Amino acid sequence: MKAILSKLRPSKRLVIILSAAFGVSAASGGAAVYVGRDKILTRFAGPSVSGLDCTALRTLKLDHKGQRWIRMHVKTDRASGPDRIRTALRVAGALAKREEADLYQVVVLDAAGPEDRASVRGAAIGAEVLFAPGPRSVPGMDEPFRASYNEAAANAAGRFHGKVVTLELDDVRAIMAKMDDRSMCIDPSATGDVAAVAPAEEQASH
Repeated sequence: MKAILSKLRPSKRLVIILSAAFGVSAASGGAAVYVGRDKILTRFAGPSVSGLDCTALRTLKLDHKGQRWIRMHVKTDRASGPDRIRTALRVAGALAKREEADLYQVVVLDAAGPEDRASVRGAAIGAEVLFAPGPRSVPGMDEPFRASYNEAAANAAGRFHGKVVTLELDDVRAIMAKMDDRSMCIDPSATGDVAAVAPAEEQASH
């Protein structure tokens, strides 16, 4: 990949398109902020270089105007913001190796958070990664990766009410370069991904 993440804020067009198709909020319970590179790298200096163990909640495979979009919801237990985004990046990479798609989305929830699809939005989102191998083919996606996480710890209901930190290109490169694990999340169904296939517009209506 030539570039991994746009240094720019997500465009309004991208927010509208992805919110409609994926059914999630662009903000996770707080205003988006950009943090300096030194502070970011300090936050990611912990031992969990590849993120944490996670559990797959569902995988949705969407047909959006001839494109294949895959959305995956996963859960982690009492994870910090940096650990959640590292987990999301790891899973996005593993998912891309497993299945071919035009756009991948990985959303990390807390273990105590909501499980129904309609509730996976706003403060329920602890971290989120969007990955488009060919970003020019996906409307509104300028670069292959967009990654963000909520810096707050989850409350008793599994919701995050802190600021949303959006990572820059160099930060994502540094995080991914250190990863020594590319595994997927544990699948409790033990029969493969929990998947649904439907047009993106239909998924968004539920």
